[in-house]
Amino acid sequence: MFETWDVSRWSLIRQETIGADEKYWLADPNDRQAWLFKANNTHRNAAGEWSQREDFAEKVGGELASAMGIPCARIELARRDDESGCVSLNLCPEGWELQTGAVVLDGLLEDYEPGYMGNKARPGHSLENICQALDGYGPPPGAAVPAGFEAFDVFVGYVVFDAVVANRDRHDENWAVMRPPPDGSRATLAGSFDHARALGSTLREAKMSALLQGGVSNWCEKGTAWRFEHDPELTCPTLVQVASSALRMVAPAVREYWLESVADITEATVVGLTSRIPDMSVVVSTFIEQVVMTNRRRVLDGC
Repeated sequence: MFETWDVSRWSLIRQETIGADEKYWLADPNDRQAWLFKANNTHRNAAGEWSQREDFAEKVGGELASAMGIPCARIELARRDDESGCVSLNLCPEGWELQTGAVVLDGLLEDYEPGYMGNKARPGHSLENICQALDGYGPPPGAAVPAGFEAFDVFVGYVVFDAVVANRDRHDENWAVMRPPPDGSRATLAGSFDHARALGSTLREAKMSALLQGGVSNWCEKGTAWRFEHDPELTCPTLVQVASSALRMVAPAVREYWLESVADITEATVVGLTSRIPDMSVVVSTFIEQVVMTNRRRVLDGC
């Protein structure tokens, strides 16, 4: 089983201001590294109380990303006092500055509207603009990608990964670049982070069970890339369609690399992850496994 860390006594560094959910940067007392603690969202209504299991999505998503060669934040299951959730290791090297995609695109485009302003069309947050914005940036430090890969080549991997894990939340504050201190180092793309909305984490278990009765294909096909620029009057492109578009923007060797990483995912790969999550029910684990394998096929067939 994956271990659940007790971070109750870790000292508070600061509250994270980016994002709608409360998150806290904590210091590991052993080495003072900074980890971001995110508690699972709890919902209450007349029918009772239930918790979204973002920690499941974060841990399985992070491990699956690593298996696919996607540079990403290290995730550990965690508990802080009476709250369950996860911790995410700070991606940014000491002395470097992390800037979100919203900041990068705002510096590139006149009158850019960051996603948090609420425009459902997400104007400006397109693959073409992201490609232009990442020109000159390198891959994340230590990324296990082939030599010659540039930042956008790696970002395309993020988009393909999103299609596999049904992550519809790749908005302009859910990707970032890292700028070094004035020491001659090259600015880079940051590793992928915040996969809390992937793998159906917002669904109640009863809904997952109902979807499993008829198969999850229809649910997977409804996975739209609504966080990217689109015409709200038209049908929004699916995650697989956006992944296909992204793969057409890179060299054939890059496209082949990411599609091979998807093809290498097996049912045993996914079961090997879900079976190690404490307290994960059979319904949830089966749903996650079917979502990944269904989307694997959809990506390979559609890209």
